[in-house]
Amino acid sequence: MTARAIGVFALVLAMASPALAGPANSTIGAKKLEQDMVHSGGVGAPSVMYEWWNKGKGKMDWGLSGELVYTDWLAAHTGRYVKIGLGIDGMLRWNFISNKKPKVQNDFALLVKPGILIAGSTFSQFVFGIKGEVGLPFTIDVHERVTVVTGGFLPIGGYITANNAGWGEIPILIRMGVEIMANENVAPWFYFDLGPGIFFGNGRSGAGFAWRLGAGTAFWGVLGKNKNKSDSSATASSEPAEEPDVELVE
Repeated sequence: MTARAIGVFALVLAMASPALAGPANSTIGAKKLEQDMVHSGGVGAPSVMYEWWNKGKGKMDWGLSGELVYTDWLAAHTGRYVKIGLGIDGMLRWNFISNKKPKVQNDFALLVKPGILIAGSTFSQFVFGIKGEVGLPFTIDVHERVTVVTGGFLPIGGYITANNAGWGEIPILIRMGVEIMANENVAPWFYFDLGPGIFFGNGRSGAGFAWRLGAGTAFWGVLGKNKNKSDSSATASSEPAEEPDVELVE
């Protein structure tokens, strides 16, 4: 599965020469938002998630995320601790490089994503988790409707249970992803993160492959505040004006 995913990613990346501008609003990559507000929802491992993004001042974007977690919160690896839980994350993204050319645009950004988790463990215990994720997403427009997303992500998290037992996780992940402009308001996305993962606590530690994946859709401007008004105005302006009745007086 991993080799096939890498092969497909390399093929898409190789198409960068005839590139044009891709999706305008990125939620898994580095591109600065063009809309004031963007929504994004998806499913994968470790969670079902919803993100609410807002266009910030200058090069900044910010948002909030809620997720229903049903496996390891940071990334899946050899030891599973989280059974089911609710996570809340903050998101802050700084687009510090945006290289625009006539046929291609490359963006590089810094993503900071702190969060907390309230969950139950596979040992039927209450779990409280806290994390801080730092990412360096990089996007490349490879088609007028397609953007490839890559970069590195470092989520660091720790957990504590009701009996004061604790453990931590440090995955080091490389992203392979894509964003597709379906129409002017909708952009489906997919990503697969893979890399080594370290876990420790309860008197033991270990390392192995860590991974996470997701698929979903970003959307914006679907229910604009002035949509119905503008449609009505356009309809009215296209209709010919009726001439007033004139009464002749003899």
